[in-house]
Amino acid sequence: MSEVSRQQEGSLSDCVPVCHACGLNMRETVLKISYPKGTLPVRGFVCLNCGYEVLSFEDAEEASETAEKLGLLEPETVLTGEITESEEQVVLHIPKDIERRFELKKGKKVKIYTKGEEIILMPV
Repeated sequence: MSEVSRQQEGSLSDCVPVCHACGLNMRETVLKISYPKGTLPVRGFVCLNCGYEVLSFEDAEEASETAEKLGLLEPETVLTGEITESEEQVVLHIPKDIERRFELKKGKKVKIYTKGEEIILMPV
C-alpha cells in the first residue's frame, strides 16, 4: 500500500498540516483555548517558523462540547444595564464596572451583533 493510500485511510486529525504562510510542516502541540470562564488544553499544531496555530475540526468540536459541559461558556460577569430613550433613540446605560474594564469612553466605537436571541457588544 502506498504512503498516500495509508494517509487517505487515516482521519484528517492523523495528518500533519502544512502552514499556509510558510509551507512548512507544523509540529503537534497543546494549545489553550480561552472561554469566558476558563481555558482548556486541546491538541493542535504550531508552525515553528511563524507561530501560526491550527487545530482540527474534530478537536475544536470536542473542546467546545467539553467547555459547555464544564460551564466555561457562561459569561464571566453578568450585570444589569438600563435602557432609556434620548431624542427618539434607545440608549443603553452600561454599568461602571464594565465601562472601566473595557475603557469605554464617549465616542469609542463598539461592534453590535446578534447571536440567536443575544445582543453582543464588543469594543473595537
